[in-house]
Formats: sequence, structure tokens, C-alpha cells
Amino acid sequence: MTDRTVRCERCDTSYTADLPGCPNCRRIRQTNIAIATTLILLVVLAIAGWFGVQVLTGFSL
Repeated sequence: MTDRTVRCERCDTSYTADLPGCPNCRRIRQTNIAIATTLILLVVLAIAGWFGVQVLTGFSL
């Protein structure tokens, strides 16, 4: 009995046909989502910090 494998078109990695998609590409997408989320949170925190400093100093530019 042979194991059915499929080759990913994007990264050329073999994986079993039972999986819904390429595990390598899925991991890359998850990593990209985590990086994007982190960058968005950093921008939000930077803006909130700047606004907080402005409030504490009485909006003196």
C-alpha cells in the first residue's frame, strides 16, 4: 500500500494528501500573521505612548 503524497506548488515540499494544505506554507502564513500583528500593536502602543506624554505635559509641542 503506497502512501499518497502531494507536492506543494508554491514551495515544492511533499506532504501527505490527508492534510488540508502544505504544512510549510501554513507555518509561513502563521508567522507572517504574527509579525504583522506585532507591528500593528507596536504602532498602536507608540501612538498611545505619545498621546499619554502629551496629556501628562499639557499638550505643549
